[in-house]
This record gives sequence, structure tokens and C-alpha cells, in this order.
Amino acid sequence: MVTKARRKTKYVKRVSIPAINLPQFEGERYVAVVPDTLDLAERARLGINHFTSIICREEDYEMYWSGVKSVVGSHIGLPDAHSFWGPPLMMCQPKCMEAMAMERLMSGSEQGLDVEARMIEMMLSHVGEEGIYWVPSTPGRKPWLGPEEMRPFANVHGQGRMIGAMATWYQYTGNPRWKDCVDRMVDGLDRLMVVHKDDYAYFPIEGWMPEEYFSSCYVKGRGWKGVSEPMNEKAGEEGSLFNHQGHVGGVLANWYMLTGNEQALRLSGELIRFVTKAKFWADSPTGDYPGVIGAEHAHWQGHFHGHINTLRAIFEYALATNNPRLKAFVRDGYEWARQHAFARIGCVGDGQGCGCARLIGLAMKLSDDGVGDYWEDVDLYIRNHGIEYQFTHEDLPFLRKLTNASSAPDPSRINKALEAMIGGFSMIAGKHQFALCCSPWGNMGLFFAWDGTLRHSNGVVRVNLLLNRASPWMDVDSYLPYEGKVVLKNKTAREAIVRIPLYVDLKTVTCGIGEQKARMEWLGRYLRIVDLKPGDTVTIEFPIEERTEFHAVSSSVHKLDPHYPQDVTYTCKFKGNTLIEISPDFLPTSPFYRERPAQYRAAKAPVKKVERFVTPAVLKW
Repeated sequence: MVTKARRKTKYVKRVSIPAINLPQFEGERYVAVVPDTLDLAERARLGINHFTSIICREEDYEMYWSGVKSVVGSHIGLPDAHSFWGPPLMMCQPKCMEAMAMERLMSGSEQGLDVEARMIEMMLSHVGEEGIYWVPSTPGRKPWLGPEEMRPFANVHGQGRMIGAMATWYQYTGNPRWKDCVDRMVDGLDRLMVVHKDDYAYFPIEGWMPEEYFSSCYVKGRGWKGVSEPMNEKAGEEGSLFNHQGHVGGVLANWYMLTGNEQALRLSGELIRFVTKAKFWADSPTGDYPGVIGAEHAHWQGHFHGHINTLRAIFEYALATNNPRLKAFVRDGYEWARQHAFARIGCVGDGQGCGCARLIGLAMKLSDDGVGDYWEDVDLYIRNHGIEYQFTHEDLPFLRKLTNASSAPDPSRINKALEAMIGGFSMIAGKHQFALCCSPWGNMGLFFAWDGTLRHSNGVVRVNLLLNRASPWMDVDSYLPYEGKVVLKNKTAREAIVRIPLYVDLKTVTCGIGEQKARMEWLGRYLRIVDLKPGDTVTIEFPIEERTEFHAVSSSVHKLDPHYPQDVTYTCKFKGNTLIEISPDFLPTSPFYRERPAQYRAAKAPVKKVERFVTPAVLKW
């Protein structure tokens, strides 16, 4: 129910905000009464709070690296008692910058626009005329950025993340400065940082500094220490060539699809041909399954984040060139990745808060292109681990207890720091700290799922996920998991195609338009509703019940928590695709899934009044 007249958002009236982060499309705001269920746009507001609160004006708008309070330690890394570390400025702060554009578009939040603009200008200033994103020289200052005598230097991972961030901001703002900068970086990488060989190219891993994250860096005036070709995947930062450089080809392919930059496509192809070499795949010490050629099917062991990033990069290139072989390769790699850990709820990799988001992005890319149908996976991921790792206001009592905030010499300082954590994502499987490596990916995962919830083309709206979603074409009000009910409030669509989750027996689904029963057509699990008119309200209902599942999980999921047993079989209770109870506790030292049973077992969803924000802008990511 709309309760207030719509109004346009006029960012341009805020004259104190530099134009670099102004959106190119006006947004629209209106107040509505909606179900008080998972709202990813509201989660995005929290993400903007986090990112803008951890920017340090005194240190040239760098972001704080982390906020930590171990159970036995002291306050470390919280704003006003902060720490900095070199890698974030190189590769993590660009990820934050990318997530911020996404979440501005989702939520319309105007929090911290001034400080965000100044941070962006700082980061753009580090892209040199030759087209390299440098870690700057700051004589006598900022020792955390690495050895002063080696600066400026360039981290390979950071080049890819900076291009990805700038491509997102280019779409969000339409400002040609972004395009000029990305085109310059494409040329700089091509000429200076990669080694071209036959029909492929690679980034060397032999730099001038021995320390982790600094060792594989290109130094201005010196170049690389050695340029020999990497021979296995276990090289590079964090013991993973793919984590170090695997994703760069993907952002280049995406840039080609956005702008037609042929140099970006050529370089992307050379980099992708390198990372798809058989020598980098299926490297299990005991070999693959009998009769299975793992390297042909993207089997892998090792760094989860690096492999998922690389699979997505391969897929971006496959989209740009319509390569069916590579699309199938990535599909195999995604399905292989689901076998690890507790993927049913999105708990993957090493238990960090960024792994689930990466998997959401890959699953959605595959589903959008029709290479597979993984919307059910995405629904399970986002409703569970995809949001559980995010710090919200409900976590403040737990965090205050961890930090002993009430007994601290200056409790207000700690409280301010804890408020800055709200919207960030936990780095480890105990929800004890945020970190600049996990918060951006976690927040991008919110965007991926929000974006994929609804698609519009030529008057047809496709609803892939039954999540709350406002748009210029149709609003989706989801009563899940309290009730099996979703309400579509039509604005401009003439037809809707709505995916019904796997746990629903299609014979039990009912659908009405206003007070009239709708004619129901089925396309697989998609319900087709035709002849819609502006202002129509479509109500879809089906039974929803609790069900119990049992899942055996390896100790590798919990290796970051020493209090946990080696292996465990969980008893899981789901309502719809939402995990409402898990036994034993997912982690004994964290609040994961503790509040869900009493909340979601209610038969009726609560409602609330919210300001909804919509924009016609759509990002290609």
C-alpha cells in the first residue's frame, strides 16, 4: 500500500558534492507498507553506513583495515583505535568502491556522499598516465603501504579490482572520466605489466619484495624481477595464482561488452587462454576419479575464492565471445564447487564472509545466460549465509559483550566503532571482526541477489527470487518465510513470469489479480501471468511448512574456530529456504542462526512502513 506521494531524488541540489559520484538517472522515493521480511535494499543501506564510516579523513581517505576484538585480546583495528595495512589500498578498497556504487543504486542512501567522493578522487589520483594503478610513494608516512624504497608499485590483483570498480561507477554516473581512466589502464596493463607469449599472456609472479602480497608486485622503474611463466596454480598471493591474477581477464571482457574496447577483449582472451591451461586444474594429490578427466571439467582443489573469481572471469570472456565450450567448463566448475563444505546454506570456502557472495555471483551469471538453472541455489545462499555474516544492529549486544564496551575507559569511543561495523561482513566464521577483504564481497553478494530477483524486458517482468524488490516496472512484496505468499504490485508490465521454489508443490499454488482468480500458465517452474494492467495487484500463495534435513560437514568449514569438533552432522530445520534452526549450534562462539526459530515460526508476517527507492538504472557486472 502506497501511503505517500512519490518524489524525485535531486542529488544535483547538493552542491557540496563533487560530480564524480552523482548518478546519471534520477531516483524515485515513496513510502509503502510492506512485509517485514528480508529486504536487501535495507541491507544495502547498512553497507553504505559501514563503508562511509570506516573512511579515515586524516589518512588521505584510506579505509580502516579491520575491526577486531578477540575474546581474550584488546581492541584492535576499530575506528579511533585503528590499524592500516598495505593490501587494502591496493586491492580491497577498490572492491569497496565497487560495492558502494551498487548499494547506492539499490538503496538510494545519501549517507557519506562527501567523504565517498573524496575517497574516489584519491583513488583515481593513483592511476598514472601510463595506465597503472599504483600504491603511492608517501615519504616518511604510511609504512603499512610497503617498503618506501620500492614505491610506487602495482599489485596485480588491485589492477583488476580497480578496473571492475571504475566500470561500475561509469555505468552508475555516466561520467566520461571513468571511461578515459579504464581505457588508459587497459593499455597500460597490455603494454607494461603482462608478458605476451604465443596466443596467451600472463602476469609474472617474481617481484622485488619477499613479503606476502608485496612479492608479486610490479615496481615502477624496475618492472618485474623475473618474467618466467608460472607452472602451477599454487603460486602467487595466498598460495594461489588464480587469487592473484585469475579474475583480471573477466573485468576486461566485461569492459569490452560495455564499451566495445577491442584491446580489452584481445587481452582478456590471452589471459583466459592462460588460466584455462590444463596444468592449473584437477591437481588433487591422489588424482581424479577413475575415468574422469578433471582438467576438462574444471575440477580443482585449493583456494576457493581464487577459483570462483577465475571461473567467473572465464565466463565473462565466454559471454563476450559466445564460446559454448568455456560456458560448459565454468558450469562444471561451479557444480564441482558446490560439493565443498556446507554449500546448501552458502557456507563455502574457508568460512569467511565473502565466499558465499562469490558463489551467488557465479550461480546468477550461469542462470541468467541459461547455462544452468541455479536460482534455487541463489535463494538458499542469500537467505542464509549470504546475510548471516553481515553485522546488523541486532549484533550490537554480542559485540559489546566481546569488547567489554561498558567497562572501557571511553565507552562512547568503542560504541562509535561498533556502530561503524554495522553493515560490514565478518572475516572469520565467528562473527568477531569485519575486514576490508570480506565486507565488499559480502555487500556485493547482496547486490547480485537483489539485481537477479527481478528482470525486465519489453514489458515482461521475470521474478526469479521471491524476495522484496522495488523497481520502476513492478514491486515484489514477499511474505516468506512466515507465509507462502508473494504480492506483485504492477506499474508498467503487461506480463509477469514468476519462478516458484522447489519446495513448493505446483499443484498447491493459487494466483489472483485483485479479487479475481487469475488464469495460470506454467513454463516449467515459472508461473506466467498475462494481460496485466498498470495498478494490478497479483497475489500468489502456496503452503509453507517446516522440514528437517541432515547435513554432514567437514571440519574444514570450522578450521578458523578452535572450539569446534572435527566433523559434525547437523540437524537443520528449514521453513521454505530459510534455515530457522540448526543443531548443534553452527559455531558455539558466535550468534549465527540463534534468533531465527522464534522469529520465523510465526504464521503471519509482520508489516512495516518503509521508504522505497527505485531507479531505472541497471548495471552490467
